[in-house]
Amino acid sequence: MGEPLPRPQGHVRSRRKGKERQVDAADFATPQKAGPSKPKAKQFGGSWDVIPVASSEVSRIPPVWSKDGSSTDPNGHRKPITALLLHPTNPLQLITSSDDGTIKIWDWVEGRHVRTIQVLDDGGVKQICVGQVGSKWWIFATVTNPKPGKKTKEDGSHIQHRVMRVPLLPQAAMDGDKPMAWLFNVGKLRAPPEALFISPRTSYVVALAGQKAHVYRLPQGKDVTDDKWKPDCVKFVSDERFTCGAFAPDRKGGRTVQEEWFATGDARGIIRLWHGLGAAFRQLDAANQQQQPGGSGQDNSEKRLPTTMLHWHAHAVSGLAFSSAGAQILSVGEESVLVQWHLASGKREYIPRLGGRPILSVAVRPGDRGVEEEYWMGFADGAMMRVGASTGQVSSVGQGVRLDPLRPTSNRPYPLAVHPASKALVVPSSHPSTLQFIDPLESRVLFDLEVAPSNRVSKRDDKELEPIAVEQVAFSAAVDGKSEWMATVEGREADQFEGGGFVKTLKFWRWNGDRYVINTQYPRPHGADNITALAFGPSGTEPFALTASSNGTVKIWQVRQAKRSEQALQLVREADVTGKKSAKKPTVAEYYWSNRSTFSYRSLPVYAAAFSPDSTLVALTHGSVVTLWNTASNVMVRALESSIDARKITFVGGEGRYLAVGGAAKGVAVWDLLSCVITNSSPEQLVDVLLPIPTGFVAAHSTTTSTTLSLFQPNGQHMRSVHLRAPFSALTALPGMHLVGIAPSGEISRFGDAQAAAAPSSRAIQAQPQRRTTSIWQEMFGKDAFLDEIEPEPEAPAVTELQRRAAGRPDMVFEGPSHTLPPVSMLFDAFMDELLVTRSAEETVDVEMLEDEAVAPVSAAPVGGETSRPVKDKDVDELVDFFTAVLANAPKKAPTPKEPKENGDRKADKLGKKERKDKAKANGHRTVSMPASLGDEDDEDRVVDKSKKKRKAPRASDI
Repeated sequence: MGEPLPRPQGHVRSRRKGKERQVDAADFATPQKAGPSKPKAKQFGGSWDVIPVASSEVSRIPPVWSKDGSSTDPNGHRKPITALLLHPTNPLQLITSSDDGTIKIWDWVEGRHVRTIQVLDDGGVKQICVGQVGSKWWIFATVTNPKPGKKTKEDGSHIQHRVMRVPLLPQAAMDGDKPMAWLFNVGKLRAPPEALFISPRTSYVVALAGQKAHVYRLPQGKDVTDDKWKPDCVKFVSDERFTCGAFAPDRKGGRTVQEEWFATGDARGIIRLWHGLGAAFRQLDAANQQQQPGGSGQDNSEKRLPTTMLHWHAHAVSGLAFSSAGAQILSVGEESVLVQWHLASGKREYIPRLGGRPILSVAVRPGDRGVEEEYWMGFADGAMMRVGASTGQVSSVGQGVRLDPLRPTSNRPYPLAVHPASKALVVPSSHPSTLQFIDPLESRVLFDLEVAPSNRVSKRDDKELEPIAVEQVAFSAAVDGKSEWMATVEGREADQFEGGGFVKTLKFWRWNGDRYVINTQYPRPHGADNITALAFGPSGTEPFALTASSNGTVKIWQVRQAKRSEQALQLVREADVTGKKSAKKPTVAEYYWSNRSTFSYRSLPVYAAAFSPDSTLVALTHGSVVTLWNTASNVMVRALESSIDARKITFVGGEGRYLAVGGAAKGVAVWDLLSCVITNSSPEQLVDVLLPIPTGFVAAHSTTTSTTLSLFQPNGQHMRSVHLRAPFSALTALPGMHLVGIAPSGEISRFGDAQAAAAPSSRAIQAQPQRRTTSIWQEMFGKDAFLDEIEPEPEAPAVTELQRRAAGRPDMVFEGPSHTLPPVSMLFDAFMDELLVTRSAEETVDVEMLEDEAVAPVSAAPVGGETSRPVKDKDVDELVDFFTAVLANAPKKAPTPKEPKENGDRKADKLGKKERKDKAKANGHRTVSMPASLGDEDDEDRVVDKSKKKRKAPRASDI
């Protein structure tokens, strides 16, 4: 497979205080016990650990920015986090709220939990904001809990909603008091709260609930006498349900301070600007003085203020934010468009085509010191994107595996496949018409492929459009490291104006080096019938594909070459033979897919199809009958009568000797194709998914809370059962005993045996061969001297493509999602082994042959590092016989006669030797005698100069 697209870079975390970073709610949630980046799915009592690959939980909380820091304290929230706020007096601390009824304060730099404020024991905190009243800081929160003594009702009338406040005091100031002593009620809400925000000058707190905006006026200065103050309230009514809101920044116009006002968004897509808060509360004060002279209280009067309306969104407004200067309002929604409203001119600008996913939140990151202001948006699939305020440049902040939010609510088939070349997992992306190729070990998206362009936003008043969804996907076999062809089936149900049935499209895609591009498409290849099967032949030089429909029609598709490209190739061949160039310009060979043949069996519907490993047979399930067909000739080989309602089918084993089928709800049967008899049958076996694995096949049954995997041998004999503590509606197998499952909610997880579920460590890949004893011949002449006596080296264990890509990259460990990262105690050894390489440098030590030193004998080291053994008499006898035979067969040489020396020459030689000895002694050298067999008579005595002649010390590995 080609090189994947570059991974989007997120906001860089820095330990320096001057840096800013993005903070999401997941940074302060309770750490989940997720597996490491190289996890091992251990088996405990017949169960496997489920390792998440992609989670469907998406936060609607916009990010906040402050000094760098993080927290993994075990005292985190037990339920989802509902709000994030910066501490008003300490920018290195964060305030969070959760559905567990608590408000927690965290320290960024130290990464620890500071304290917990218990608000409710049986409810949740939905929104929070912080403001200063008098000289004390307060936390305002909207809470939801059941009414005391009320029974649970479907309409939710047993739930009460309130606005409460709690002082933001140090822990020491609250010690000694009851937890509820510091909680004060602000007001009641008649509907679930949607938003809570405070004005810039801490004058008003606004709680949006249903169609009413509850505005609370906070006391100022001298009006605060104690902590038991109660704010005044005015309710503003709207025609539509509120969804979001925000206060305008504090702006000064000339010498006067402008009045504070806020904006809201509703379910109809209308943005309202609410002015005149001061006038409304002045009317409230006048009414209170007339009713109760000299007193003040809370009036629940409802008012309708004149507002300014801005309308563009066709769906509900999901997020509002003001620019730093307050001159613009930013709004987002399901349309996946960022709308910029200019308040002075009333005009608007758009930044469209932000991915086609609904936008849930928007926040403004102020610019500073040459850095432009940025608009950050959170999407429904968990992605985060930012837009430059001045440049308009759109960039992705962070992107993990995206899930289809529409697929869990439908009954459509879920496309799930494994790319043969890269072993990547292919699943739907955030929209059902888009596929994404992901690495399941690293939870990383390789690239996206839009299969069917579609309208991703429908009009609110019209009938909701049913999106075109990819239902099936298949790949041709990998050849030379790439899978050239991909086939997809997309479609939807036809309406009454289209004649009913289904609108299906078959598309063939070809790999062009970095992604797949469409090659051939066939609208409605089986008419208005549903396509029930799509498969490629697993082997063969020429690829071919099969499709089957609910009316029993089966079609075989093959690749053909275009006629004009054939003519062009013929011209090239003729030019090569004759040596003359043709006047016509040759074109590149073009290929397309066409229907080779069509067949059926008694018009029975086809529920599933499978090819044999050698592609010579294709098996079809028709319910009570299973048919076998010759792929080349379309001749039916055999019809097998099934005792179960066969709806699933697969060939089992490397040679495809066995054929396994599964029923609609229960029942498993296995045929031996050599004898065409049933070897094993389990009529009561529950089966929702039938999946082949290297050791046999798996029959999976899922409930609402768990999944049971029954593992069978190829002949159908039951081996064991594995229980998973999560439901999975779709399964597929990666290389080895490594499975991937899709939950009904869309979450993706992986599990399997320990050896295949984790990537191998460096020790496993670079394991040394086991030492063995060598013979005496190998000790003398080397272990390769007699090849017939050397045992073959053990084969290295098979390593999958994903395991090879995961090993040897220690710097990529920390780039995965947080739920796949292991604790440091488990990661340290493997990470350091990959990061630090052992040096094998050999130190050479110069040893001087001093006069008083003696060279110790060095024992010979075993050859090749093998273990040594004692020499036996049998080995000595073999050596004697060997050298006796060699000497007996060696040719004898005639002795060379020596010439006699004169007496004068002998005396001259003796005098020369004596002079050399005396000269050596005078220079401080030592005379070393050598055996006569190693030198000539003239070199009987040799002088070694210690300043010039040195020898290397023996290596430690040789001793």
